Amino acid sequence: MTIEHNDFERELEQQASMFSMQAGRENEGAVRTYIVCDFEYAYDRARYDGYRVAEGADANDKLRWPFHTIAAASWTVMRFLPGIEKADIEPPVLMSSSDYTALQMATAFLSAVSLEPTAHVVTWGGEYKDLSVLRRTAMVHGLVLPIQIADPTPYSRWRIDLCDAVSVRADSASLPEYATACSIPAKPSPSKSVGKLVQNEIWNKVEEQCLADVLTAAVIMIRYLVSHGQVACDQNATIVALAEAAAAAAPDRTFARHTFPAWARARLAASRLSGTVHRTPSQEELCPG
Repeated sequence: MTIEHNDFERELEQQASMFSMQAGRENEGAVRTYIVCDFEYAYDRARYDGYRVAEGADANDKLRWPFHTIAAASWTVMRFLPGIEKADIEPPVLMSSSDYTALQMATAFLSAVSLEPTAHVVTWGGEYKDLSVLRRTAMVHGLVLPIQIADPTPYSRWRIDLCDAVSVRADSASLPEYATACSIPAKPSPSKSVGKLVQNEIWNKVEEQCLADVLTAAVIMIRYLVSHGQVACDQNATIVALAEAAAAAAPDRTFARHTFPAWARARLAASRLSGTVHRTPSQEELCPG
C-alpha cells in the first residue's frame, strides 16, 4: 500500500508522534501493551455492481473499502515490562473465512482489543482501510467499538500506523518494500495475489499471508519503539520470542514454522558473537517474499 499525504496531515502526524514519544518517556516505569494486527479481504461484487447500476456514470470505477469484507484476521498482544529484556507475547490469533464469518472475526478482534483498554493498536496502513472496515462492520451489526478503534483522529494516541510512522514526510512505502530494505522476511505470496487466493478460497495461503504481515509489522514496531525511546528491550531476543509464539500457534504454516524463526534465530546468534561477523545471507533474507 502506498499513501500520499498533504502537508497539513503530515504536520498533524508529527505533532501526534512527538506527543506519543513524550508520553512514552513519561511512563517508562509502566507496562506498555501493543496489539499488532492485520486483515485480508473479500470483495462484495454484487453490492458494488448494484451501486454502479444505481449511480451510472457517476459511480467510482474502483471497488473500494465500503465493499470490502474481512476474509482473514490475525493479531498478537505484546507487553513490554520494565526491566525485562524481552516482551511477553501472546500466541498470535489466526482466523479466516474457512471457519468464521466476517462478523465473527470482527467481533473476536474488537473483543480482544476491549480486554486491553490501555493497549495501542498497531497496523501497517490500517488508517486507510482496516479501521474503516471495522467501524463500518460495527455500525452495520450493532457492535460497540473499543476506544482505540472508535477514536476517529487519524493520528490517535491509541494507535500506531507504522506506514506513516516510518515515512513521516518521505513517500510512504509498502510493507514488503520497507521490510526487504531492512532485511526482514515478509509476505510469502506477492501482495496483489491475495485477492485471487481469497476468491479461490485457498485459505491456508490467505492465513499464512495475514500472519506473516503481523510478524513483519511486529518486528518493525519493536525497532521503532526502541529507537524512539518508548520501550527498552533486547530486540533480537524479543523477536525470537515472537517467532516461537508464532510457530506454536501455527505449526502448519511454513512462514511461521521455518522462514521467520530461522531468520530470528540467526539474528540473535549473530548479535551475541563478538567482533565482526561475516556470513552469507540466507535465502530467506535474500528473497523474503
